[in-house]
Amino acid sequence: MKELLDAAKANRIPLQRILIRERTEVHVIPVDRIDYFESQDDYVAVRCRERSYLKEQPLGELEGQLDARMFVRIHRRYILNLSRLAKIELGITENRIAFLRDGTQLPISRTGHARLKELL
Repeated sequence: MKELLDAAKANRIPLQRILIRERTEVHVIPVDRIDYFESQDDYVAVRCRERSYLKEQPLGELEGQLDARMFVRIHRRYILNLSRLAKIELGITENRIAFLRDGTQLPISRTGHARLKELL
């Protein structure tokens, strides 16, 4: 059974678009336009350059659907689009901070930093 699940994961196609329902509208957002995802309890805030959307889905579930070469979980609350990363700085208390191209700052956990180092 585990072999079947591993094979299915290896053959899955990552999300190309995210659908977000907002009242009577459904927004179709290409994943390459997304800056980062932020966990907000049972919801995920999808942050794009122009605005933010709220999607009812746990962050962990969404993480499994994304392209791991393009998105990395840098903190328990954040998944970052690597193409938006401008720099990483060491914070005051030995914490690391991700700076996005638009100036947004996101915290990076130790585990998240290790994941980033693997991909960069």
